[in-house]
Amino acid sequence: MSGHLTAVQRGFGRQLWFGVLASVLLIGGFLLALRSVQLDRALHERYQHALALAQLSFEVQHFIADLRAGHASVHAPEHAAAPADLRQAVETRLAAMAKLPLTAHERSRVAELQQALAAAPTLSAANHEHYVLIDSTLHALVAAVRERTDQAAREAGRFNDSAQVALAAIAVLTVALGLAFAANAARTLAASRRLMGQLDQLAHEDALTGVMNRRGLDESLPVEMARAQRLGYPLTVAMLDFDHFKRFNDKRGHGAGDALLRNAAQAWRRQLRPTDLLARYGGEEFTLVLPACDADEAAALIERLRPLMPEHQTFSAGVATWNGADPPEELLRAADIALLAAKRAGRNRTVVAGREPQMALPLRVA
Repeated sequence: MSGHLTAVQRGFGRQLWFGVLASVLLIGGFLLALRSVQLDRALHERYQHALALAQLSFEVQHFIADLRAGHASVHAPEHAAAPADLRQAVETRLAAMAKLPLTAHERSRVAELQQALAAAPTLSAANHEHYVLIDSTLHALVAAVRERTDQAAREAGRFNDSAQVALAAIAVLTVALGLAFAANAARTLAASRRLMGQLDQLAHEDALTGVMNRRGLDESLPVEMARAQRLGYPLTVAMLDFDHFKRFNDKRGHGAGDALLRNAAQAWRRQLRPTDLLARYGGEEFTLVLPACDADEAAALIERLRPLMPEHQTFSAGVATWNGADPPEELLRAADIALLAAKRAGRNRTVVAGREPQMALPLRVA
């Protein structure tokens, strides 16, 4: 039993480790997926900012072109405004650029644009160098933001590729752990069943003789009575008690007494049918439960058991057949009363309940 108990303990230990590893893998997979979602969201925001910057740059270029031409663009009627208004529109677009999440270098580009615009009172063909400066700075700013966005996209792509490989590996490992967990659980369950079977056997088996104990008898006898009533066959119980067992113990020792009980029980059990039950009722007393057997057949069986007694010892027996109505306690009590009658009649004999020998009463002389 200790081997099965150790196997169950080891199985539970392995299940615990499998559970911990599976939890770590699942948490790792969740964190990878969460990080991938965060990168995708951040990349989406960067694209939005880059698009906003490109749109603002496009509008600034149009406004400056209108200022240089001295009139509003025919392709943008809404720009038909005074030069001061166009210049204010450019300043507004540059201020909006400055509010975007830019790097320090990119913010310096925006500051250069604002300084170049402030340094030129007017933007016309006469001050071409200011236009070139503003235009080149705008292109540099847009290119820097685009390059940073593309770099972030490449990094996110590499991370997503690695995350997909890692998630696939985690999925494979999780499935493998699940299969290992299932296999270990099956082995642990089998070991637990074997252990429970052994515990149940220990609970219903007499440790000394190896036959059924009193508890097992108390649980089995009602089952046998119900089966006998359902199938309509007789059920007989016999109580067997060793003769002068205390005298044998005192003379030979308790070790010899234990060996006598054990050897007798094992010898008897080999002579019984598979359906017969042999139980140690207590001390040196045993109980036979004999399905489909009447009192005479039970008495004949008991006589066949007598020569199997070790050390030339003897036993007395009481037999009772169930009447189909009495509870188990009454059936055992009837067999026990018959056993007492056998003891009183001189031992080493069998008495059937209801056939106890009558004691002769002394004649009364008037």
